[in-house]
Amino acid sequence: MITIVSFLLAVSGFFFIALSQKRPRTSLVKGAPITRMQVNVYRALASLLLGISFFLAIGYEGLSFGIIVWGTMVSIAALVVTFMITIARP
Repeated sequence: MITIVSFLLAVSGFFFIALSQKRPRTSLVKGAPITRMQVNVYRALASLLLGISFFLAIGYEGLSFGIIVWGTMVSIAALVVTFMITIARP
C-alpha cells in the first residue's frame, strides 16, 4: 500500500513538473499563460512530492532495496506522465 502511495506521489510530482513548462501545460490544461510565481510553486511542490515519495519508499522497503524500488517507480511515473501528455495533445 505504501508503495502505491509513493508511486502516486511520484506521478503527481512529475505532473507538476510538466505543468511548470509551457508546451505540456498548453496541451494539458489549455489555460492562460503561466506566471513566474506559478512556475516556482509548481516546481517546489513537485520537489516536495518526489522527496516524500523517496522517503516513503526508503522507509517501507529499507535503504538498499528502497532506492531500487524508488528508481523504478520514478521511471515508470515519468513514462505515465509522458503518455498522458501525448494522449492529451490535440
